[in-house]
Amino acid sequence: MINNGSKNIISQLKQDVERFLHTAHGKLDFKTYREFMVTGNRKNYESVYFYRRKKLTTFGLLAFLYPGDQQYIEALENEIWHVCNEFTWCLPAHIDTSLEEQDYQTYKQTNQLLFTVDLFAAETAFTLAELVHLFHNQLDDFLVEKVKIEIDRRVFEPFLERSFHWEKATHNWASVCAGSIGVAAFYLLEGDGRQEEIINRVMHTLDYYLQGFEEDGACTEGYSYWQYGFGYFVYFADLLQRYRQIDLFGKEKVRAVALFQQKVFLANHYVVHFSDAEPTAEPMLGFTHFLHKKFPEVHVPRESMRKTNIVDDCGRWAPAIRELWWYDERLKGSEWPNEDHLMEHSSIYLSRMDAYAFAAKAGHNDEPHNHNDIGQFILYGRGDVFLRDLGSGEYHKDYFNDKRYQFVCNSAEGHSIPVINGLYQREGAHFFGTMKKHHESNTHESIKLDISSAYEEPLRFFRQFDWYKSDKPQLIVTDCFTFDEQPSSLTESFIADDFPYDIQDQTIYLKGKKETLQISYEQTKVIPNVKRKSFRNHQGEQEYYLHILFDAIDLEKNMTIRFAFNFLGG
Repeated sequence: MINNGSKNIISQLKQDVERFLHTAHGKLDFKTYREFMVTGNRKNYESVYFYRRKKLTTFGLLAFLYPGDQQYIEALENEIWHVCNEFTWCLPAHIDTSLEEQDYQTYKQTNQLLFTVDLFAAETAFTLAELVHLFHNQLDDFLVEKVKIEIDRRVFEPFLERSFHWEKATHNWASVCAGSIGVAAFYLLEGDGRQEEIINRVMHTLDYYLQGFEEDGACTEGYSYWQYGFGYFVYFADLLQRYRQIDLFGKEKVRAVALFQQKVFLANHYVVHFSDAEPTAEPMLGFTHFLHKKFPEVHVPRESMRKTNIVDDCGRWAPAIRELWWYDERLKGSEWPNEDHLMEHSSIYLSRMDAYAFAAKAGHNDEPHNHNDIGQFILYGRGDVFLRDLGSGEYHKDYFNDKRYQFVCNSAEGHSIPVINGLYQREGAHFFGTMKKHHESNTHESIKLDISSAYEEPLRFFRQFDWYKSDKPQLIVTDCFTFDEQPSSLTESFIADDFPYDIQDQTIYLKGKKETLQISYEQTKVIPNVKRKSFRNHQGEQEYYLHILFDAIDLEKNMTIRFAFNFLGG
């Protein structure tokens, strides 16, 4: 059971247990619960909520690894008790206040407490149901029954009595909510007539989830949401195959989605972070081993990329336990291969070669976790992301309402795309771009984007990327504009990481840890200006970046502006 590949993981789990036992943490008190409704702040409640899930999952993992150690069972029972007594299993940001916060008159009419079923209520049901399934002979009988009652009244009954917005969603909510409920139903409702109804509805919702992927299998939400949403699809599909002999893995779309991971890593842990994604990520090796056995084309990363901390920031049980169950030490991984991938349906391109990589996107501005970013690109070299995406900002009430594009990381201002007549790209599916391969050889890739429909201004706009592969790669970006009327202004905009920089002789130099990037521009056409700016990242921390702006000098109806990005070495 405990192999060499698990030793570092177990060491981390034991360190976490010591911290849990000796560190006091906040409580889910009333003020903390109401804070989101009053101020929009999500962080305080969620930090306590997820800390409790981390404890629950960690004690569960150690109880599984050391079945004879009663201290872990007792600690697990205590955390299960706390979770069962929470006012709601949802996050305040997701609550339908007409349910949890119903008034007394409504309660008198129904004589029933009502519950929202969101991502985390569903995940909690999955977690508790699987824990009871694994440890029912070791847990207190009363606590086992308590778990069954709470899952029934908080998740099963609300799901059966109502419909939810996520049942027809084409993103991670569909798979996480439905998949979790389906798993809990497999474990707890055997012989109960409701199980069949639940499983049928779950499978219907998972069909919607798969519709959210184009035929190329790309996840436009970003890698972390692929790992999250597709993970819960796979957890349910695995049990469905075992309990019902129904094979969802035989679908061609599922195979395509399974291959997405190897098409989105730049190098090592650096990932293409379009949309609400983080710049680095760790592949779940156990999960990847499972997929590799289903689909041999799935690349297995090297062992050193394996997570040693398998309990994620939200304390999710389902992926953590499967990192132990599904990890196969016989599978020897390797570096991400040198490959080019054009995901034409999703308009995402990646070229990876040794220590360098380039990625670009078109698509439309109404994608899940959308950023206004048609024409955006990323340039990586030897351990640094030079031209970057800001990725995910701090989640806040306003982050998901009509103020979303006031956050720079979501707006066109925070991306490497032009500003035309002082106007940025806008949100909406009718703002779009297309991508196609223009040239292909062993040493040169050319990708052409038609971004004419990405702007409100009437124009023709083509952006071409010429990627020259050598020991020191070069990227040429050529923007061709054709306006109906002479423009009043045109600013080329590039987002770079917070590097030391220098400007001299029509050139900007960005100095990374091991590499220098030279940005050459046409002095007769543009005037450069570099500004150091900041935003609040997903962790709520202030993060700095460089905003490199080039104002066009001579404005004409037909304009071509060219930039060269050359890697020079250390």
